[in-house]
Amino acid sequence: MTKNFQIYRSSAGSGKTYTLSLSFIALALKGNHFGYEDYYRKILAITFTNKAASEMKERILEYLESLSNEKDKDGILDWLMKETGFDASKIYIRSAVVHRHILHNYADLGISTIDKFTYKIVRTFASDLGLSHNFDLEMDTYKIIQPIVALLLSRMSDSGGELSDALVNFAMQKAEDGKSINIEKDLEVFAAQLFKEEVSQFTDGKLLSVKECMRVKKDLQKSKKDIAQKVDDLADRVCVFFDKNGFTKEHFNRGAFYNHFTINLAKDDSKWLPTDTLIRYTANDEWYTKSKSQDIKDLVDAYKTQLQNFFVELMDLMSDYNSVNAILKNIYSIAVLNELIAGIREYKKENNIEQISEFNKKIHKVVTNQPSSFIYERLGERYNHYLIDEFQDTSLLQWQNILPLITDSLDYGKSMVVGDGKQSIYRWRGGEVEQFFQLPQIYRGDDLMFKVDWERKLKEHENVQNLNHNFRSRKNIISFNNQFFESVKTLLPQNIIDIYKGSEQDTTFSKDGGYVHIELFGDKDNDFKELILDKIATEIKKLVAKYNYSFKDVAILCNSRKSVALIAESLSANQIPVISNEGLLLYKSEKVNVLISLLMYLQNPKDKIAKTVIGDYLYSHVLVGENQHDLNLNIKSEEGFVEVLQKANVLINPLELLQEPLYEMVEQLIRLFSFDEDVYLNFFLDVTLAFTEKKGSSLSEFLIWWEERKNKEAIVIPEGTDAVQIMTIHKSKGLAFNVVMIPFNWEDRVKTNDIWVDSSTHFNGKLPSALIGGNKKLEHSYFNKDYQKEKELTLLDSLNKLYVAMTRPKERLYIFSKYLPKTLKDYETKGNLNSFLYKYDDAFPIIEGDSEMMHEKKAEPTNTFSVEKRKKLDWREVISLKHSAEEVWDTETLNVKRDWGKLLHYTLAEIHYAIQAKEVIAQLFKSGKFDKDDLKKLTESVNNLLNEEKVKPYFSDNWIVKTEKEILMENGKTYIPDRLLFSKITDEVVVIDYKTGLEKDAHENQITEYADALAKMGKKNIKRILIYISDEIKIKEL
Repeated sequence: MTKNFQIYRSSAGSGKTYTLSLSFIALALKGNHFGYEDYYRKILAITFTNKAASEMKERILEYLESLSNEKDKDGILDWLMKETGFDASKIYIRSAVVHRHILHNYADLGISTIDKFTYKIVRTFASDLGLSHNFDLEMDTYKIIQPIVALLLSRMSDSGGELSDALVNFAMQKAEDGKSINIEKDLEVFAAQLFKEEVSQFTDGKLLSVKECMRVKKDLQKSKKDIAQKVDDLADRVCVFFDKNGFTKEHFNRGAFYNHFTINLAKDDSKWLPTDTLIRYTANDEWYTKSKSQDIKDLVDAYKTQLQNFFVELMDLMSDYNSVNAILKNIYSIAVLNELIAGIREYKKENNIEQISEFNKKIHKVVTNQPSSFIYERLGERYNHYLIDEFQDTSLLQWQNILPLITDSLDYGKSMVVGDGKQSIYRWRGGEVEQFFQLPQIYRGDDLMFKVDWERKLKEHENVQNLNHNFRSRKNIISFNNQFFESVKTLLPQNIIDIYKGSEQDTTFSKDGGYVHIELFGDKDNDFKELILDKIATEIKKLVAKYNYSFKDVAILCNSRKSVALIAESLSANQIPVISNEGLLLYKSEKVNVLISLLMYLQNPKDKIAKTVIGDYLYSHVLVGENQHDLNLNIKSEEGFVEVLQKANVLINPLELLQEPLYEMVEQLIRLFSFDEDVYLNFFLDVTLAFTEKKGSSLSEFLIWWEERKNKEAIVIPEGTDAVQIMTIHKSKGLAFNVVMIPFNWEDRVKTNDIWVDSSTHFNGKLPSALIGGNKKLEHSYFNKDYQKEKELTLLDSLNKLYVAMTRPKERLYIFSKYLPKTLKDYETKGNLNSFLYKYDDAFPIIEGDSEMMHEKKAEPTNTFSVEKRKKLDWREVISLKHSAEEVWDTETLNVKRDWGKLLHYTLAEIHYAIQAKEVIAQLFKSGKFDKDDLKKLTESVNNLLNEEKVKPYFSDNWIVKTEKEILMENGKTYIPDRLLFSKITDEVVVIDYKTGLEKDAHENQITEYADALAKMGKKNIKRILIYISDEIKIKEL
């Protein structure tokens, strides 16, 4: 029996995209008994991003084109010969046929994102899913969230009462947790999690109103009080027991048991939970130390059972108390969430909106309980092969929804999944890594009607292949990573450690060499981040100056956007060019902030904060010798602020500026403040222009929009620029760099995420589900399993991110983190970067390989072009309008010939075919382009030209005509020929240029440049014609 379900377990740099692309080609070339020419239509490759889908299409077409030209690109021929059983000649012939057919039927090439395929199924099953056939698909969750939040806040101000109390307490809780106090923003971020797939199981049922949540709160407060009383009673009983039987703290291991019941339980509830040490003593029967006297040991042993019962009773009370506290702390959040859920449901219903995140849930209810033939029948087509990329990031529902299609396809041929559990870093987006490493078993899915049948079929066809060769990194890096992750994986719990099983990579096909450098920084006197920033800048400069690297060879991979911004700012200050959409944020520019403050001042002249920002800038850059205290006093009043501006020679007229469109307003402010040329300002102008084109010129709306977008709008630098690349680890997935640096200590990810829990069996069944904060006290609560699971997966997330980062480099890997003077044991499971480093070794720095290794630069064609600085000219000073034809074409001036030439060129540009001439001239005359005197002369000149025998053919309808069209070249240069003709019959191209002056050699040079530009565009049969128009017409064919 042929094993048709291929499971490729890959590793970083092992060529998984290569394997997937060649598998697609092999299946397409083999075809079936009906043929192979269009068999690619029976194959569906599923990826997770549009970029990945586009890259796969490009690679497949590139390989097919190469084979059709009998070229073996990337060694693909041997692979295909082995997979198909065909000889080279047959592969070449079939590749040419398939390649040609795909190009002619490109839309049928089945490479799609999972979301697009899901949408296709939804459209097919719309009625079964209870959807109207004209629903709108909304991809941006915030377009749904924002109006709901606004409505919720308006209800708060209108009605007050319990909803108002809930929202106020929600905001206060966020402030206590050290988070934002912008309630609107907090609510939007809070609501975003409601669209996550894994949350739906907790939010799909009946919702409690705010009033019902407050009733639950009241009940829980009573329970908390009752438990506290029981703890107090227990403490009293234990103290009486100690006194009655002669126990003192000397009877117990370090006095811990005695002190806890006699001292800690008398304090506030933060001290009630026993320490981990005390819990270990009681669990391991370590009541006393070996050095204790026999009398002490005998007394403790005599009452050990009773002591144990006391402790168990306390721990049970702590479980109750911590559980109640966890809910009470988040009860307002739960109430607010329920209001948001209800609002979202209503909004979507009223506006007939559906979301891609909801589709999987809806499909799951229908598709998973239907035979696959039913689904195929409804889809109207049948795929024989499914190839799924990045399977470790597939969500539970996504996989289960296409399971019936996959299992059915195994009867017809191969289907495959490709993934790497070690690179699963998108759990927050629904990725479920456990279902990958448990294949062919179906992870969870107990609600699937056909689970047993599907699982049996997957097992029958299971064919596991490991892709263990690393084609990316040099041998020293691969060897180090093999050792590192073999050691560090032991931090993972046993139930998920198999994700790293067989992670060791083969270096057979890898290049020799490679360098690894791990160093820790920081002490009591020096901040480790500052030291790391200095080290990064020093190393980059050394790599460029000494080891033949370019700036673009270096990538710095960070754990957070905050770190990206910090490094981008530091490197820029060190004159090191950087590329980072996440780091070069516009709001980091002082001048941009001054511009925003100026706009805020124009909107509200009483805005003290805006005036202070403007005043500080003027004091620092213009009014340097002035007394800052006096300046600050002056800007408080409107008159004083105007005086400060005048003293700085900045003359602002708010009324005039407010009459300008937004873009011109910003340009005027830049001129008034005499800002020097600045890339941040140029991009800010681009952002302003883009806003006005989409949303108009409202100043108030722009300022609101900016407040929402300022953390996202950044300088965009083209790829290929010689600059250091800085990005988050998530952005780096799938990429490779010659040099990789991983900085800092990842402290910003230590906190365990909030956790959704099923609370329906607790609290008298009054609360179906709850969102609670993840903290250590949950270890001793009803929700211990949920907490431990989240804690384990959070640790796995961190290790996987480190794996992704450490497997990006080709030649050099640097890790710069925080030195820890404490013992390894304290940091073993926290998930900070250095906890992993200390697990591997505690002797730093760690250096592997040759630090003096020179980089071998490949010769690369570089296209350069100069960018002229933006001239900050006022258009009012450089543009004048002429209001009559007589002024435009003043035949008495010295510019007669020049203006006549312009008019003739303009007219001929409007005439594509001879038959249009009369009408074009009449329209130009009516629109005031010239007067009656010029009408006769122009008509005569145009007719003379069109009646020339050599010219007539070029104004016939045998041509596709382009006049005054710009040709943009690779180097940034542009050409604008007067007339371009493309034959409708042959491949002939004609370029025509009109001249109204004397013949010059420069004219021939110019039209030759036009022809050369066309040749670079792939045009071959090019004719050049110069036409001189004066008292007589001369045609010069070149």
